[in-house]
Amino acid sequence: MSTPLFAPLFQYIEANLNKKINIEDAARTIFLSPVHTTRLFSFAYGITPAEYIRRRKLSESVHLLQETDLTVLEIAIHFGFSHEQSYTRAFFSEFGITPGKYRNEHRELPILLPILDYGIPCGDNSGCLFDPKTVFLPKIRLLGIWHEIPYRNSAALAPKAALSFWENGRLQLPGGESATVFYGLTRHPAKDENDMMPARYSRYLTAIKTDANHCAAATDSFGGCPCIKFRYIGRHHYRELSQKTAQQMYRAIRKHIYSPAAIPPVDGSMHLEKIDTSEYNGNYCMMEWYAPIYV
Repeated sequence: MSTPLFAPLFQYIEANLNKKINIEDAARTIFLSPVHTTRLFSFAYGITPAEYIRRRKLSESVHLLQETDLTVLEIAIHFGFSHEQSYTRAFFSEFGITPGKYRNEHRELPILLPILDYGIPCGDNSGCLFDPKTVFLPKIRLLGIWHEIPYRNSAALAPKAALSFWENGRLQLPGGESATVFYGLTRHPAKDENDMMPARYSRYLTAIKTDANHCAAATDSFGGCPCIKFRYIGRHHYRELSQKTAQQMYRAIRKHIYSPAAIPPVDGSMHLEKIDTSEYNGNYCMMEWYAPIYV
């Protein structure tokens, strides 16, 4: 990832807004299939590449409607729409007003500018962490194994505990053999249990999701509240998340959530990692990171 993963894709889109862009050509710029491009792009940005292209075309067309004498048909053709009607339908769906009516009313419209967030590089340019979103995460009941992880060695020991659980520990749990989603829940106690000194260990639960019908067997739970959510995409297998990558990823997360100006304010006493192993496509893995928001 010496070049940010999505940079060539965005450059191609912006250079071809006045043409009909198909996802096959766009995906070719980052050497992935259309399916994998759509999956990774949607994971990072919350919309599909096709939706992003459509919204960018419509946003750029607003300027021509207000600042030129081009007809609606000419503007539609300029941005690669086959017919004036298809452009008008798309414009109305995006903005709630037809192009002709907007041209006459000079209404303020919310437009989509080019995305410039290519992710924060982590590791030796092998992964990227994307800016957070605010979501409501339904409560997840977790079944797993607790570990005490010394803070001074957390970047090295937590990934080892997670890998050991996934390769061995989960197989001993009900439903573990068929599970494809890994969860890592970290709780930060304020004090050590045996004295009043600040805690030197975090409690790390390596776990799978357990069915609500068997909640009595759950080890812990997380969610049922608003959360801040980061997304990580790595050009490696999920088993190969390096210590250096983990350190840089958590340094970037801490810098964001513990900033005095952080909005929304985040409860740093716990966080949850989620990896869906079935999403690995042979080149890229994806990880989600959640922390509760104070409300």
